Amino acid sequence: MLNENKVKMMTKMAIYEKNEGKKMVRTARYFKGDYIAFGVLKTLITTSVAYIIMVILFALLNLENIVKDINTLDYAVIGKRMILFYVLLIIVFSAISIVVYSREYDQSRKGLKRYFSRLNKLERFYNGNRKNK
Repeated sequence: MLNENKVKMMTKMAIYEKNEGKKMVRTARYFKGDYIAFGVLKTLITTSVAYIIMVILFALLNLENIVKDINTLDYAVIGKRMILFYVLLIIVFSAISIVVYSREYDQSRKGLKRYFSRLNKLERFYNGNRKNK
């Protein structure tokens, strides 16, 4: 005979495994510091690529003015401003990614605890049925 609580529990676990389980398994392989560092590294790479694209697009947009003023531009000041903007961009996005990946890791760990709690409860249920037989 089917136990209704057991079926509900197994359904919840199957839904969790299907939806959030993939991410859970991915984060479970890392320590928190490693997971955050890997996320920040991904953010640094994508931010750098985005910055390069922004600089190229800005240069193409203002190409006429750049060519017109090519001899009078102060390249040292332009270079310093570009580097300063890049560093600020990296700092801001790194701080945001630290917060986001830390929260994501913590949420994943909470989900893992719930999942393993349900597994233990299911195991106790099965062990209780075996002893009764």
